[in-house]
Amino acid sequence: MTIPDTTSGILIEAEEFDDFGGWVLDSQFEHEMGSPYLLAHGLGEPVADAGTTIDVDQPGSYRVWVRAKDWVPGHHPGRFTLTIGDTTLDTEFGANDRDWSWQDAGVVDLPGGATSLVLHDLTGFDGRCDAIYLGRDDTAPVDGADEAARSWRRKLRGLPEEPVEAGAFDVIVVGGGVTGAAATLTAARLGCRVALVHARPYLGGNASVEIGLSPRGERGPTVDELSDRSPDGDLVAISVLRAEPTATVLLEHTVYHVVMDGDRIAAVDARDARSGREVRLRAPLFIDCTGTALLGLQAGAQTLFGQEARGDFDEGLAPEQGDEMHHGNTVFFRTRMADEPVPFPEVPWAIEVAKNYSNLSGQLDRPGIENGIGPVVIDPDETPDPTIRRR
Repeated sequence: MTIPDTTSGILIEAEEFDDFGGWVLDSQFEHEMGSPYLLAHGLGEPVADAGTTIDVDQPGSYRVWVRAKDWVPGHHPGRFTLTIGDTTLDTEFGANDRDWSWQDAGVVDLPGGATSLVLHDLTGFDGRCDAIYLGRDDTAPVDGADEAARSWRRKLRGLPEEPVEAGAFDVIVVGGGVTGAAATLTAARLGCRVALVHARPYLGGNASVEIGLSPRGERGPTVDELSDRSPDGDLVAISVLRAEPTATVLLEHTVYHVVMDGDRIAAVDARDARSGREVRLRAPLFIDCTGTALLGLQAGAQTLFGQEARGDFDEGLAPEQGDEMHHGNTVFFRTRMADEPVPFPEVPWAIEVAKNYSNLSGQLDRPGIENGIGPVVIDPDETPDPTIRRR
């Protein structure tokens, strides 16, 4: 594949903005779409602008390209605009019926020196911006999530083509849910030099402050210690691990490649979501706690999904018949009781779910504590009694 020479332009990754405003960094689909991006999640209320300032070395005319996604073609719920300097471009991004792609927004004349860029959310319904490219000619920027696109971005960001060596460890844990945090803490307290590589900004997975569900099932003292919460709802796991002198925690780092030595993993390459910096970490032992077998799949390991039959490995607690079921279909959302009906914008692109399929009895008072009083769930043809509440 021949890569067009667009390295004379200016690439601005949205995750490098100085001020996210009300936008949030989403990195969980980096493998699929090629980069982290900014997301305007406002539940129908436009979020505050995201902004940054760039330095334009060469004044002149630039063609503007924005990589965005129209996540519901035909409805365009996630629309936003871009302002460069004093000029707000006419194009509404996220409204072109296309998946992740570069959209041509015309030409702007830029003076030299500091120039401001502002992302303005129009809807509050999950506008998505990956990057902005200011080209010196009409050549389209490189698109996609493959290595060619990665290489092009590295050049424009001034990053090395190969990952930087970041040290050797006794154990490397990939995935910072409660399981990964417990594995890391245990290894550190056994005297091992251990690195935990986690793609999200918070530890805990479903128990993190981002979701807030405390661990279920059997728990021991290690899990209990890690699962206590700070006043802001975040798990104390991060402070516990950072207090261990032999533990290193890399948050917002996605493992994108494994280095093999024969049939063994020798190292993993991880990318920092915000800077794009890539590092290589080495160890003789790796533990996959990603929940999706990410490390194993990249290493080409034989992987089982679902529940194996009891007779496969002579496990007494396994079901008699195996299946390939994994991960449920539950939609978890937070609600709270109000004194009167609460309006919500029309969402014609949404799928209607019958109310009697929902269980609203365990309202979330604070992260990890699902014990608030919720409404009684009734059949649609019944008349609700507003005086009845239940836990």
